[in-house]
Amino acid sequence: MKENSKTDGQSMFKEILKKAYVRGCTENEMTSKKMIEDLKVDLKNMPIAQSDTI
Repeated sequence: MKENSKTDGQSMFKEILKKAYVRGCTENEMTSKKMIEDLKVDLKNMPIAQSDTI
């Protein structure tokens, strides 16, 4: 069970990073500061699974 939620979290994190990379490559006005701010928002919106290891 824990392994499955860990894998789900990792894949979700990879999708967020991929989205930020694609956004950075396609937008003309994208700056590194704007990309970091967008990434922070995406990470804050990422659901966090409960973990016994914390």
